[in-house]
Amino acid sequence: MRRTNTIFLALILFSISTQSFAQKFRKKEVALISYKVSIDQDYYEKFTAFSSLFREPVKPELDRITSHLTVDIWYLIKQRLTEDVGMLLLPIDAYGKKFSYNEYGFPDVGINRALRKGNSKYYISIDVDISPEFAANYINKIIADSSQIVQLKENQLKPKVTIKMNIYNNRGVIPVKIAKGEALSKDIIDLDEKYFDGFVNSNFNTQHETLYKLVNEAINNLIISVYSR
Repeated sequence: MRRTNTIFLALILFSISTQSFAQKFRKKEVALISYKVSIDQDYYEKFTAFSSLFREPVKPELDRITSHLTVDIWYLIKQRLTEDVGMLLLPIDAYGKKFSYNEYGFPDVGINRALRKGNSKYYISIDVDISPEFAANYINKIIADSSQIVQLKENQLKPKVTIKMNIYNNRGVIPVKIAKGEALSKDIIDLDEKYFDGFVNSNFNTQHETLYKLVNEAINNLIISVYSR
């Protein structure tokens, strides 16, 4: 009985500790210093068959697919960091000419420059990667208790979304938290326009597996990671 109580108390203390850690960021001013969405080249070429589904970019020279996903994924991440973690995220252009920006209008500075030019309590950098589980045209499949490489059809894919976020405070260049969220497609996807539901239309709750659902699952795991020690 004493051992059970000890374990229970340890779990409570651990829960309090992790929640207290995440509370550090609640109602604290946070500035984005770097944000990038990367799409595996083979996957990108598959996606281009559906490029007409995506919004026209603000600047005609920008890539249509990457521009659309970069903006939309940011708003999904921003919403969760604001609502679930409680961060007070500054507008991406809050520091004006003090920061440099990438082609999509998002800050693109290192933490050293951010500390010199900014005055926020915390800073975050975020990288989103959309890539194959194994390789663009192959998967690693368990067959009869052995691992085998299986070739996919031309229009098939089995994607993984990885989101990495470094959180810095205003006192140093070493992250005070490195959070990561991953999500792997459960099944092999036969790529068609329905896979982009949620990003290119309002079909958020479609029964099909979609990139939108996969990204949100990765964001969920990112938020969980922020709360873990």
